[in-house]
Amino acid sequence: MKDPVILPSSKVIVDRPVIQRHLLSDPTDSFNRSHLTVDMLIPDVELKAKIENFIKSQELKRRGGEGFNMQIDKSTIQTTDTATLID
Repeated sequence: MKDPVILPSSKVIVDRPVIQRHLLSDPTDSFNRSHLTVDMLIPDVELKAKIENFIKSQELKRRGGEGFNMQIDKSTIQTTDTATLID
């Protein structure tokens, strides 16, 4: 997935090219059959940025980590280990 979009009625996130291809033959949300057009798609800019950052980090790792500096939003990290605290 490189260009995630949110379907407005079902709130499902899909890749833009996939739903565009579907809409060529059927102008409905494939998850709940409600009317849908390309203009109604909502770009998921936050997820797109996360995907792009992940791809960049993997490319840097593959090249040996030169200049590798990945910033992580600590508020989104979830753990079930109560002994480990992240400030």
